[in-house]
Amino acid sequence: MIRYDLDGEIATVTFDRPEKRNALTLDGLAEFREALDRGAEEARAIVLRGAGEAFCAGDDIASVAGLGDDVAPGTLATRLYDALFGPEQVEVPVIAAVDGPAYGGGFEVVAAADLAVASADATFALPEATIGAYPPYAVARVGEACGRKRLLELALTGEPIDAATAREWGLCNRVVDDGELDGAVTELTEAVCTSPAPSVALVKRYVRAASADPDERARLVEGFSAVADEPDCLAAAERFLSERA
Repeated sequence: MIRYDLDGEIATVTFDRPEKRNALTLDGLAEFREALDRGAEEARAIVLRGAGEAFCAGDDIASVAGLGDDVAPGTLATRLYDALFGPEQVEVPVIAAVDGPAYGGGFEVVAAADLAVASADATFALPEATIGAYPPYAVARVGEACGRKRLLELALTGEPIDAATAREWGLCNRVVDDGELDGAVTELTEAVCTSPAPSVALVKRYVRAASADPDERARLVEGFSAVADEPDCLAAAERFLSERA
């Protein structure tokens, strides 16, 4: 479900499952991290996009909810960690081009990107708690960008915010009119690539170092294991799936 394209110094990683609003499967999470690592080796910058009318609707709940019998919660948590924390861990700049909804894991990918440009009709939401899960990257990082109370409002209500609000809250750099997204992303990407690659890597490494935490992965696995065993959480996921059936 991940498409990788290389054009000169720029790698484009596309969530390419438009019939499901680019929702991420377990395999899709692994593919995403692999694409990031490949881009870090081959390109000066990575641009993230979504195919169709959404950026990314987050995890495919039908494919990851209730995985307990076949896949341990720790496996899902590890895949999520590798994918969602991937944009900050690779040494080249990662730029999210957001058009349409960026929900759940899609929101977290935008938050993890170094830079983000959104079209005016983009929307952002963290609905995980409403369906019996929680947003791991957002809990660890988004408060740095938008503040604790704004993060809690997003995570506890699941209500979406528009692109203008996302910019005001520090979740994206620029908001552009419909039809201007590609040009704005190209302009920003080219500007980033004018700086020498070693300097860019060093800046990124030390900006991120302040929030680095060696215990993040362990906490993420523990958290997913905890919600996987909670009847109320499982019931919320089942209700969500039945409403969409």
